[in-house]
Amino acid sequence: MSLKKKITLMISIIIIIFLIIISLFIYSISAKVLNDEAEKYMEVQLLRAQEKIDLLVESIQQETQLLARDVQVEKFLKGEMEMYDLNSYLSARMDELNSERNYHMDLFIIDTSGVIISTTMTEAIYLDLSEREYVQKSLETKMLVTSDILHAKSDGSMIVNTVYPITDNQGELIALAGIAIRAEEFINFIKDFELGKSGYYVIIDSNGFILSHVDSEKIGQRVENSDYEINLTGLSKDTFIKDRSEGLIRTYKQMNSNNWILMANLPEKELEQKSARLLIYVFGLGILLIFAAIATSILVSGKISKPIVSITNYINSITDSSNYLDTTIAKTKSTFNGKKEDELENLNNSYENLKEYLDRRSSLEKDSYDLIRTSEELTTSLEKKSYETARFISTLSHDLRTSITLIKGFSQGLISDMVKDEKDRKRFLKEIYASAEGIENITFDILDSTYEAQYNQKLNMEKTSAVTASRAMEKQSRAYVENSNRKFESSIKVDENTWVYMDTIKINRVINNLITNAVKYSQEGSTVTLKIEEDRDHILFSVKDNGIGIPERDQKYIFDMFYKGDNKDKKSYGLGLFISKSIIDAHGSELKVESQVNKGTTFYFSLNKAT
Repeated sequence: MSLKKKITLMISIIIIIFLIIISLFIYSISAKVLNDEAEKYMEVQLLRAQEKIDLLVESIQQETQLLARDVQVEKFLKGEMEMYDLNSYLSARMDELNSERNYHMDLFIIDTSGVIISTTMTEAIYLDLSEREYVQKSLETKMLVTSDILHAKSDGSMIVNTVYPITDNQGELIALAGIAIRAEEFINFIKDFELGKSGYYVIIDSNGFILSHVDSEKIGQRVENSDYEINLTGLSKDTFIKDRSEGLIRTYKQMNSNNWILMANLPEKELEQKSARLLIYVFGLGILLIFAAIATSILVSGKISKPIVSITNYINSITDSSNYLDTTIAKTKSTFNGKKEDELENLNNSYENLKEYLDRRSSLEKDSYDLIRTSEELTTSLEKKSYETARFISTLSHDLRTSITLIKGFSQGLISDMVKDEKDRKRFLKEIYASAEGIENITFDILDSTYEAQYNQKLNMEKTSAVTASRAMEKQSRAYVENSNRKFESSIKVDENTWVYMDTIKINRVINNLITNAVKYSQEGSTVTLKIEEDRDHILFSVKDNGIGIPERDQKYIFDMFYKGDNKDKKSYGLGLFISKSIIDAHGSELKVESQVNKGTTFYFSLNKAT
């Protein structure tokens, strides 16, 4: 597949996936927005409906008050009008009221015993309503009262009654004026406040009975016996309660009238249909964008593939110019046969060839640089070794020549019998012996260092009492230091039962070398300290002096063979520390140094305890 086709396909796939994700995201956000707007819409409609129902109740209450003050009613109660005449008057009055709003069912008068004494309904005359709660409450309080939903005793219909007390001139209660309203008319009164296409309102009275409903069969039922499972406790007139149940989105609150509850119900399916329509619009737009994306990707892919082909050709021209890769290029070009449309693979092959070429050039340059640097370091090291060796030979020659000259001189004196005094003869012999011993020591040091430089140390390891070995080292060191007019201090903190594996002779030699150096590079009257202390698993050895110290630049070279530093006035062959370090290394430890110029030097090492 050519690069152009690949790019077109990739862009199309990416855009399709992106549009699907965006569509689902938009759908989820839109569904939430629709739900939120539906709830807000229901709250607004609920407030409008509540306001109108409260207005209806207030209007009925005002009509009831007017009925209580009606002149014809007053005549009837005074006995100046017959019941039949008042009934006719009330019927005419109700027809007049219903001509405007047809929701009045009855206008009636109740005496103080709770019996209807005048009504527009002949079947209701003389009905005893004394057991009705709203009648009792109005008679007791002499106040206007609106009932919850009632079953009319006259015909069994569902009504809501409002009564108002009628008093005489002395303020004595003489009757109640009342108006009965059909319960279902409350919903008809607010039918203009639509809730979508299929939403509806429900009114629940203070006793939990459905007062008004679009389904008249549900009017008069208790809430718990209907399809509504709502919590009537804790309601207030200032808050909305929202829930979802039985496929309905419900919002309800307490009204001002009689603590009734007004509920708005909106089927969830209606919102789902709106969300589905929105999703269809989104996907429709997405499909149009996909076609637009495909067309764009075709155009873009052509612009992308063209420079890639140019880059491939340019890289090939670079690699073609190198004889170094002739074989590789020929092989790579052979792989292009039959794949002329695969620009990316061609570019990758050309890139790999160029990368191999550049990597090899870089590797050669790095190897050349490393070789030059190594040569320079080797040259410096050889020059340094050559210098140290030459200085060692010069010192050695001088010392040997001095000793031999002394031997020859004293020997010639003895041979020629020039020295007659016995004391002088013995002094000559001692000088000859001392010079020979010096030559012997020099020879042994050279032989030992040469052997240790070529071969690994051969140790005679043995289990040794740490206390015994430490005391022997202390005794030998003390004698040497004090004989050189210096102070000797020691700290031996080793348990009697502690043992150590070591080559005793060679460790003694290390301590002797370190003590000798401490004396050699310190002033008379200074202090040399030997410490041998026990650690958890090791025995720690250290030799400290207050001498001239070792410059930091020399500290990394002092263990090299023949290295002496800049102390030309001190007799040294640069072998002592080299031999000491070789011995300690053979014991599996490390000889270390800490030093400050003109303050002193400390050499230390550790040996493992024997178990």
